[in-house]
Amino acid sequence: MLEKVQGIVKVTQDDRYVVFLFDNYEVNRKMLQDKYVKGQTAWYTDAKGTGEDGKEFYRIAEDGEWIEAEYVEFIPTEG
Repeated sequence: MLEKVQGIVKVTQDDRYVVFLFDNYEVNRKMLQDKYVKGQTAWYTDAKGTGEDGKEFYRIAEDGEWIEAEYVEFIPTEG
């Protein structure tokens, strides 16, 4: 399920760590080996996806890079 959102996701991991990104939010998702974000960084998001396995992800790049919701705090923005 894909829903439109508008906000910022802040990576909750310590800044010594990185969180890898995925190519989509569905069950057949693949981890992008060369794409990751550092802990304690913030990213704009416009979509939240929930796979059939119940895992939630936020899209943080227009070309479809997704971060797992359990590693971020979602902060809605007015727009």
